[in-house]
Amino acid sequence: MKIGHTGITWGIPGDIEQAYRDTAELGFLGFETFGRTILEWNQKPGGYRALVERNGIPTGAAYCGKTWIDPATAANDMANAQREADALKELDGSTLVLACGRRPPGGCTADQFKRLADALNEIGRYCQGIGLVTGLHPHTGTAIETRQDIDTIMALLDPSVVGFAPDTGQIAKGGSDILEVMRTYRQRITHVHLKDWGGSYEYDADGTEIDRTGYVNYEPIGNGVLPMPELLNVLIEDNFAGWINVELDGTSRAPRPPRAAAAMSRRYLGKILGNRITWRRCEEISKE
Repeated sequence: MKIGHTGITWGIPGDIEQAYRDTAELGFLGFETFGRTILEWNQKPGGYRALVERNGIPTGAAYCGKTWIDPATAANDMANAQREADALKELDGSTLVLACGRRPPGGCTADQFKRLADALNEIGRYCQGIGLVTGLHPHTGTAIETRQDIDTIMALLDPSVVGFAPDTGQIAKGGSDILEVMRTYRQRITHVHLKDWGGSYEYDADGTEIDRTGYVNYEPIGNGVLPMPELLNVLIEDNFAGWINVELDGTSRAPRPPRAAAAMSRRYLGKILGNRITWRRCEEISKE
């Protein structure tokens, strides 16, 4: 199994150097950041590749969030997504994670779903042409949030060019049974954000979500309510070969430093996965 960590626990985009270093030092096997971050770092001396070489683990995936369906920005979205895909491929990455823009009031219309699928299929074909895989990433507050959204867009996507990249916490928070979703779409899963959830949330009078955990109501892996062993077994049973990247939304209210939160997830996964994964050596973890 390939288990890495995304960088957002350290901020968006946050301190990429610290995030990458902590991820590697904690024994994770790979790292994930935003596609736009790779492009930005490529303007620095040594480029983003210097981070990869310095830390000794790959950036296996890049997160690519675009509106996709706004006629005023659609062409620019596609061009930027292709640039991000090219940059990831140059790093020997494998997966472009495709997220959508803000959810329209009441959700997407049939026409919007069709245009979204057309755009995702186009970037999927482009990625396939350069040797990358893709995965649609449902996310709360975006065009693909509910189970109905997921089913509708998955029926429109070409499975030969666009896979499924579930975020376990986001899908659960969006109101779906994440274990059932994972089982239903297992054969189309290309990438996973493994995120735990506190189990509930509410809004204040201004419509802002009240954050009870300091992580936008998410939790380090094993600290929330999601059935992590069962979710991982869905992938284990079918010898899933893609990246499974731990993710936790960092905020200024987080109850512990990012590295400590990532270490909690790493220790929990080490216990439940046993010899199914060969972690990088980490003295900090092995002493626990």
